[in-house]
Amino acid sequence: MTFVDAYPEISVLRGVVIPPYGGDTMWANTVAAYDGLPAALKALAESLWAIHSNLYDYAAVRPEASAAAARYYGEFFISTVYETEHPLVRVLPSGERSLVLGYFFRRVVGVSQSDSNHLFEIFQSHITRPENTVRWRWNAGDVAIWDNTATQHCAINDYGDQKRVVRRATINGEVPISVDGRTSVTRRKTTKPAAADLKQTAAA
Repeated sequence: MTFVDAYPEISVLRGVVIPPYGGDTMWANTVAAYDGLPAALKALAESLWAIHSNLYDYAAVRPEASAAAARYYGEFFISTVYETEHPLVRVLPSGERSLVLGYFFRRVVGVSQSDSNHLFEIFQSHITRPENTVRWRWNAGDVAIWDNTATQHCAINDYGDQKRVVRRATINGEVPISVDGRTSVTRRKTTKPAAADLKQTAAA
């Protein structure tokens, strides 16, 4: 949820119904990814800021999603549109440095969209290197707790129409601080009218 300034710090996930195959979760260590960058890329990353937003093409990012899921996303997940400017490198309370990217990233501030895409691929590819990742095979009752400021995660959608139920809780985080001491800033927070409101307005 990097589209908000103080995105969750800790996430907790519990496996409730787990399919007999598929549905694993993968995590990537964004601190290890930063640590592994060559000096020149570290310096570049520390100088960059990026816009993150929850407004994106859900169907393009998740082509496997059902029509109902896409509808839910459009009606609820982006009922309020956020755009937040984050440093590409945040300094954690431990003093460690972590790359702030993921798929709510939209563009690098002051850079064209094309160049932003190239920069994203460079740094994101370091995050998702095999040596920086772990994959967890779920059993019912498993509980996973992770530091959301130092990781990225994704669920593997390879279980077809089998039922998979997991429950998640999150703990509030703090606004990221850059290497030079600046903090992330929300640039846009716009509440969209609900579909029902739009229909009433049209009818009036």
